[in-house]
Amino acid sequence: MQRPADAASRLLMATGLGLILAAAFGMQQQMLDFDTVGVGWIIGIAGLLLIGLSILVARGEGPLAKAYPLEDDLEMANRVKGDVEETEKDSSVGNAWAKLEATVLEQDISEQE
Repeated sequence: MQRPADAASRLLMATGLGLILAAAFGMQQQMLDFDTVGVGWIIGIAGLLLIGLSILVARGEGPLAKAYPLEDDLEMANRVKGDVEETEKDSSVGNAWAKLEATVLEQDISEQE
């Protein structure tokens, strides 16, 4: 199985190259002009930004590094196992508080009667 960072990097790179290709076709068809800066240039600039972001994700850096970690299957399994254990621990603590609260309420009701 591939790492999340590799998959995201490939997707961002392909999208960026596609946007640059679209901008190049626009220049070839004379829809984009070097003399005037218009809305069409956003496509080429977005392509360059996506390629740069792809390189950062592949290195495990940048703003998407947390969303797409650079970890293999074993590291991912250990991380998920730790998350599950933490969730179970939080659940058991919550259940203990609920039981304590129920016991206190039962005592209050019995004292009022």
